Amino acid sequence: MHRLSLLLFICTLGYCVARSQNVETDSLKRQLAVEKEDQKRVDILESLSYAYLSSYPDTSLQYAMQGLELAEKINFLKGKAICTNALGNVYFHKGDNAKALEMYLQYLRLKEDLKDNKSLSVAYFNIASVYTEEEDYRHALDYLFKAKKEDEKARDTSGILYDDYSLASIYVRMNKTDSALYYNNQSYELVTRLDDKNMVGAVLNNFGEIYLALNDMMQAAKYYRLSIPYVEAVKDYEVLTSNYFGLAKIYRQKAMHDSSIFYGRKAFLIAYNAPFFKPALETGSFLRDVFKSSGRYDSAFHYQELAAQIKDSLFNIEQVKKIQNLKFQEQQREQAVTTERIKYHNTIKLFITIGVAAIILVIAIVLWRNNKQKQKANHLLTAQKAKVESTLAELKATQAQLIQSEKMASLGELTAGIAHEIQNPLNFVNYFSEVNKELIEEVKSEKLKDKSERDDELENQLLNDIEQNLEKITYHGKRADAIVKGMLQHSRTGSRQQELTDINAMAEEYLRLAYHGLRAKDKSFHAKFEADLNPSVGKINIIPQDIARVLLNLINNAFYAVNEKAKQGIAGYEPTVVVTTDKVDDRVMISVTDNGNGIPEKVVDKIFQPFFTTKPTGQGTGLGLSLSYDIVKAHGGEITVETREGVGSDFVVLLP
Repeated sequence: MHRLSLLLFICTLGYCVARSQNVETDSLKRQLAVEKEDQKRVDILESLSYAYLSSYPDTSLQYAMQGLELAEKINFLKGKAICTNALGNVYFHKGDNAKALEMYLQYLRLKEDLKDNKSLSVAYFNIASVYTEEEDYRHALDYLFKAKKEDEKARDTSGILYDDYSLASIYVRMNKTDSALYYNNQSYELVTRLDDKNMVGAVLNNFGEIYLALNDMMQAAKYYRLSIPYVEAVKDYEVLTSNYFGLAKIYRQKAMHDSSIFYGRKAFLIAYNAPFFKPALETGSFLRDVFKSSGRYDSAFHYQELAAQIKDSLFNIEQVKKIQNLKFQEQQREQAVTTERIKYHNTIKLFITIGVAAIILVIAIVLWRNNKQKQKANHLLTAQKAKVESTLAELKATQAQLIQSEKMASLGELTAGIAHEIQNPLNFVNYFSEVNKELIEEVKSEKLKDKSERDDELENQLLNDIEQNLEKITYHGKRADAIVKGMLQHSRTGSRQQELTDINAMAEEYLRLAYHGLRAKDKSFHAKFEADLNPSVGKINIIPQDIARVLLNLINNAFYAVNEKAKQGIAGYEPTVVVTTDKVDDRVMISVTDNGNGIPEKVVDKIFQPFFTTKPTGQGTGLGLSLSYDIVKAHGGEITVETREGVGSDFVVLLP
C-alpha cells in the first residue's frame, strides 16, 4: 500500500497551507484584481495556486508560475521561495517526481540563502516525501531525520508526531521492525497526549503492519480492528483499506478462506470505488490468488479481469498526465501570443492617438495662419478619423475573441464538474452489477450440487447480498437521475413572460405546500411554521413559476435544517420556520428563517456554487441554491444569507 506518500503530501500541506485549503478562490481573484503592490500580488498568486491544487492542478501550476515570474522580476526572494515550493507541490500532485524534487531542492537552497530556518522542516519533509514515493528509503530517512531535528528545535509536537509516524512506516517497509516499533511507540505516545483524532487510527494501523511483518497474527489482527472505528470516523478510506487487507492476509495464512475473501472484498470495494488504483490492484490480485487456490476459478477469472482493467486505468492516467502537460504548454504559448497581440494593438492605438493629436495641432496652426487651407485640413482629419474607427473595430473584435475563449474555458470546467458528479453513482452501478453477476454464478454452481452437499445458509446469504446490491444499484441510479434533472433545470432558458403576482399569497401557499409535502413523506416530521406577511407588499412583476421554485427550495431547506436539529434530542427545542415579506425602499423582501443548526462559517461562501451541498450523499444534488441564485439574479434581484452555527439561518431575497 502506497498510502505513506499521500500522508506525506497531506502533512506538507498541513505545515504550510492549512490556511489555503478553505480559501475562497473568488475572493482571492478579487484581491488580485485590485492589489497594486507587487509583493502582495505574489502572496495572492501563491495562495491561488494552493487553492486550486487538489481540483485543477494545471490552473494551480499556472498561478504558481505567474507568482514565480513576478517575484523574479521584482527580485523578491521570499516570494520566489514560496512560489518555488508551490510549484513542487503541483508537480508532486501530478506525479512528476523528478520535477517536484528539483523544485523542493531549489526551495531548500532559497531558504538557506535567506537564513530562514523557520520553515526548513517543511523543505526537508517535502524532499523526503518524493524519495519515499520513489522507494529511495535511505535518502527519505536522511531528510526525515533533518525535519525531526528542526521540529524538535521549534518544539513543534504535531510536526514530531508526523515525523515519527513516517519514520515507522518507512522502517516497516524496509523490514526493520525494531526501529519501526520504536518510532511508532513514540508516535502513539504523542497522538494520545495531543488527542489527535485524525492520526490515532493511522498509528494503530502501523502497529498492525509491524506485527504482521513479525508474523504475530494475533497482535496484528488486534491493532487492525482497533484502528477501523477511528479511520471510519475521519473517513480515512486508504487506511481503512489497509486494515481490511491486513485482516484478509491474516485469515489466508490461517487457511480460513471465507473470512479472507470477506475482508479482501471489503478492502477491494473501498479501493476500487475511491479509486485508489495501486491498493485496488493489490487487493484484486490477492482475491484472484485466494479464489484460484480454493478452486473457484470463475471468481478468480473475474478478479483477474478487474486487475487488468485497473492496470489499464493506471496506464490511461499516465497518458492523461502527459496530455495535460502538453495542453498547459500550448496554453502558455497561446497566452504569450495573445499578450503580444494586445501589446501590438495598444502600440498602434497609441501611435494613432499621437498622430491624430499632431494632425489636429497642425490643422489648428494652418487654420490660424491661413484660412484658405480649411478644406484640405478637413479632408485630412476625416481620413484620420476613419483610421481611428478602423483600429477601434479591430480592438473590439480582438476583445470579443478573448471573451469567447474565456467562455469556452468556463464551459470546459463546468463540463468536467458535471462528468465527475455523474461518474460517481455510475461507478457504483457498474461495480454492484458486476458483483451481482458473480454472486448469481455462485448461486447457480451451489444449486448444481447434490442436495446433501448444498449449503442452504450460503445460498440465502448470497441471495441477500444480491438483493442488497440491487437496492444499491437503484439508489445510485436515482442519484444520477437527480443530478441530470437538476442540471436540466439549471440550464433552462425558457421565454416565459413576467406577470403581476400576489407575493404574499404565493409565500403562504408554498409554506403550507412544503410542510404538508414533507409530512406526506415522513409522518414523524413535525415543525412549527409562521407567515408574517406585510399587506402593503401587494403584487409585483415576476415569472411566478421561477420565483415559486425559489421559495419552495428555501422553505424545504429550512424544514430540513430544523428536522435535523430536532433529531439531536435537545431539551426544550421547538423546530420553527418563519416566512416574512416586507418593503425595503423600492424593493420587496422575502425572508425564510429557521432555528436549525446553521451553516458552518468555513463553507457559507460556497453554498450558491453548483454541486455544493452540506447534506449527506444521496439527499441533495447541490443544485437547488445555485438554481435559486440564477433565477433571482435574472429578475434583477439578489439573494443573501445570514447564519450562526447552532442558532439558525436567514435567507433573504430582494426583488425589484
